[in-house]
Amino acid sequence: LVLLTPTTMLKGTMPHSSDEIYLAAIEGGGTTFVVSVARVIKSDGDSNGDDITFQIGPTSLQLLHTATIPPKNTDTGEILNLTPTQIIRDTCAFLSRHLPPCGYYSAVGIATFGPAGVNPTQTHNYGTILSGSPKREWRNIDLLTPIKRACGLDDDGMEGRVGFDTDVNAPALAEFRHRCYLQQQQTEQQQSQNLPLTSLSYITIGTGVGVGLILNSLPMHGLLHPEGGHVAIQPLENDTFAGYSWGKEKSPYGGVGTVEGIASSVALTERYLQMEEAGNEKDDDGNKNNIDNAQTREVLSTLPDTHPIWTHASNAIANLCVSLLLLTSCQKIVLGGGIMKRTMLYSMVRQRVWRILNGYLDSVDELSEESKLDDVIVESSWEKMGSGLVGAFALALDAYEKDAKGAEKKQSSTSVVPYSEKKKSGTDDEQRLFTSGVLAGMGLSFGCVLLTSFLGRGVHYRR
Repeated sequence: LVLLTPTTMLKGTMPHSSDEIYLAAIEGGGTTFVVSVARVIKSDGDSNGDDITFQIGPTSLQLLHTATIPPKNTDTGEILNLTPTQIIRDTCAFLSRHLPPCGYYSAVGIATFGPAGVNPTQTHNYGTILSGSPKREWRNIDLLTPIKRACGLDDDGMEGRVGFDTDVNAPALAEFRHRCYLQQQQTEQQQSQNLPLTSLSYITIGTGVGVGLILNSLPMHGLLHPEGGHVAIQPLENDTFAGYSWGKEKSPYGGVGTVEGIASSVALTERYLQMEEAGNEKDDDGNKNNIDNAQTREVLSTLPDTHPIWTHASNAIANLCVSLLLLTSCQKIVLGGGIMKRTMLYSMVRQRVWRILNGYLDSVDELSEESKLDDVIVESSWEKMGSGLVGAFALALDAYEKDAKGAEKKQSSTSVVPYSEKKKSGTDDEQRLFTSGVLAGMGLSFGCVLLTSFLGRGVHYRR
């Protein structure tokens, strides 16, 4: 299995076959979009060793084209600042440029940052970034309409070929499908006696903090979608950090004492700048450090693993994990996102979770020992490739499969009867017609006899 770094541009050749399944996927972030095209692999001989492939459950896909919009400058490492309109324009241009030979994709999946309108029955905001987003420039931006058009899926009857959800619910769906498949394989090989997986949580910690939930084997929605990154947590003792600046407007608790207000890259960078007494320093242009600029947040990559900000981050993440265990009783918690590239955080989070739980759930076998948390709080299955992008492909795959099943069901109700059934049915009809004809003939003959008898009596009477 070969994995891909999502900032790589691939140039593949699309096989020209009418029955090929081509999927488009978009991972929408507030700074960059990752857009990709893949083909479903139908058999082991359907790809070669040079292909870049990945797997979601039993389904294998060949990655054909991928790009990050806007791209990072390879010399300076800077990311070009584009407006939402420009990012969507370039994303749609990429999708149009790589359209399959048939002129449309089999399905498209869009996994976006939130809050977003994910309920298709609420047509006034479905497919948009909602007005409550802390990213002001993205508020009320319609993602779905232009992307559907670029994918050739804006015609009537194609609505079912689109999957739209958050960039945390989508990876949660992908992780759930994949881990259920692996568990099934292990069970068949008698290597696992675990309870069937029915619940999973995916947490991404990056520019913000998001939570995706699968409960009773289905993505959780409701009034909106999970917004677990904004729950309040218990900060470390004597923590005086006043919360991140993004939380002051339209964020619960004003961004103070929340998971995102402590563990996100924005919050960690602001904490670092304050600790270094550099919050008011001027840069070469005489401007204050701009936390909205992704380049400013790159300072986190230069800090050692022993820096105290990671202790604050692990505590906040652990608080969220405990809340999820207590509220949802989920079987797996998958941690992903840019901050979790600091792999030492996994052990720090597990240790802190064990301490916060304080033995409360040790009657549950999976939580009876600290070491068993290694199998409960886990890494993403596709962190090198990007869980958000794989999640978008999972949305596309899910949409395609559901739409295909719906089409099969509709076709079966109006399908043409096979010739053998026609022949049998025709024979039965002929027999029924023959019987009806005989009976009708007998009735007609009997009626004629009665009529003749009656007329005969009438003539005799007149004589």
